[in-house]
Amino acid sequence: MYANFRVPTKINKLHQLQRKQGFKRLLKYLYQRQVSSFKEKINYQKWIAKNLFTKEYIATAKEEITQWKLRPKFSVIIPVYNVEEKWLEKAIGSVRNQIYPYWELCIADDASSKPHISLLLNKYIEIDSRIKVVFRTENGHISAASNSALELATGDYIALLDHDDELAINALYENAKLINQHPDADFIYSDEDKIDIKGKRFSPCFKPDWSPEYLYATMYTCHLGVYRRSIIHEIGGFRSEYDGSQDYDLALRVVEKTKNIYHIPKILYHWRSIPASAASGSEAKPWAYTGGRKALEDMLVRNSQSGTIEETPNPGIYRLRRGIVGQPLVSIIIPSAGIELNTSSGNLCLLENCIRSIQKLSTYKNYEIIVVDGYDIPESTLKKITTYGAQLVRCGEPFNFSMRINKGANQAKGEFLLLLNDDTEIISPDWLESMLEVSQQKEVGAVGAKLLSPDGKIQHTGTVILDGNPCHVFYGCDSEHPGYHCSNIVTRNYLAVTAACLMMRQEVFGELGGLDESFPLNYNDVDLCLKAHQAGYRNVVTSYAQLIHYESISRGKGLKPGEFQQFNRKWQDYLQRLGKDPYYNPNLSYKSANYEILC
Repeated sequence: MYANFRVPTKINKLHQLQRKQGFKRLLKYLYQRQVSSFKEKINYQKWIAKNLFTKEYIATAKEEITQWKLRPKFSVIIPVYNVEEKWLEKAIGSVRNQIYPYWELCIADDASSKPHISLLLNKYIEIDSRIKVVFRTENGHISAASNSALELATGDYIALLDHDDELAINALYENAKLINQHPDADFIYSDEDKIDIKGKRFSPCFKPDWSPEYLYATMYTCHLGVYRRSIIHEIGGFRSEYDGSQDYDLALRVVEKTKNIYHIPKILYHWRSIPASAASGSEAKPWAYTGGRKALEDMLVRNSQSGTIEETPNPGIYRLRRGIVGQPLVSIIIPSAGIELNTSSGNLCLLENCIRSIQKLSTYKNYEIIVVDGYDIPESTLKKITTYGAQLVRCGEPFNFSMRINKGANQAKGEFLLLLNDDTEIISPDWLESMLEVSQQKEVGAVGAKLLSPDGKIQHTGTVILDGNPCHVFYGCDSEHPGYHCSNIVTRNYLAVTAACLMMRQEVFGELGGLDESFPLNYNDVDLCLKAHQAGYRNVVTSYAQLIHYESISRGKGLKPGEFQQFNRKWQDYLQRLGKDPYYNPNLSYKSANYEILC
């Protein structure tokens, strides 16, 4: 049954890629993915070797615990049903081996039919007083069993552990350490990896700090999840109608109750990869993905928000489509000199091509186009763009991208501004809707799009800042590259996005003072995004708004002298306070923005 689910899904994906890219590009793409996967496997084994727990580390940690002001008690919850004895022993053993001693293990057996379960659990009750067990008389499935385990809990925090997985030896220690640093913590999640039946670890997931849009696309927080017990009780624990995605439903409800959400960038959980576990692949529990969609749908209903949830070809990845409130006017601001590009089909005026693609493809029609030029657009082009309905704003000063955008914004009538390079071409007809549905959220600052070069390579799917240097993630990779844990194919938070296509509410743009005109060519977009982040907004990239970007043809490539130094002087203190890019994990290499493991 499971094979029948998996094979058609993978074959359909390959057929779609072949139709879209051609056979040669498909083969090249598959080869690159295999090379990347092989490299990750090797690098992760190196990473593990460098991050082994030594006796000195454990002794230091135990001494540190004695000095803490807070020693929170953790209730580790395990729902059990007919699991193999060896895996259950591994799970229980991983709790008993914790460096941090202040815990209780709350186990609910869900009326298992295999006799070794009760024998084993009764044995552990006798040998460790911190272990509590309830034997259910009816099989109620995972949510009901988890709630039965919750009834045993007396700890300050709840930690969730599946019956065939393992906690890292420092899992509870690291959580207690964070709580001492941040006593307000209500929800804590960590990085995780998988572990096979031989005990070999693989497939690490090094996660970003709190990324709401990413959570609405997939249950990325997953393991290890630690929650303040009072909040779990407040929301009523687990809900059986979401079995298979009960932890996703739980997390979605918890984050509505608190903003005190913290991420520990360490591998604290090992997810067992066996045929019955979701860690073995999407074919193991296909019903879980339907449950995930239902959990997101319920979130919209619970918050009185209109919208729909779409399942994607990638199991466990969803597209949340929020309903757009009204029909707000979008002011598309395009600085341009009317430059032409030589192509195999003849000369192509970039500005005309850009506006033509907007008018031809856009399914959202309530927009205005404002072109800002320096009295250098040819008359023939001016006549054409005016027939398209574009407004013209003129700027006599030497080219300054920031200044021209600001001048255009001053003339804009729209509630939303869309900064757009003239060397872009629309691909996805619903690009404006895709950006609007995110931009209208009051907590959101800048919204960026997925930009591709003319040869189909990735130009932009988000910007991370590594050692003070803004970098485009997966720059130059194939357009179909899913990114690190599907980050290139979802809506996700980033510290910055490119102004080649950037949407922002007019009021936020004004609040931030617009673009800094002391950055005439480069870094003005990153500067705007950092201002938004500093002001408490989150920035977002949606992969569903896609454009071709001929990149810098209008104004040339490269940095001008002193630009990076100026950017660094302005933002060095703030970036140092952040400590790192919150959407890029410190276990990943800072040498490139391709999410390679630091080893």
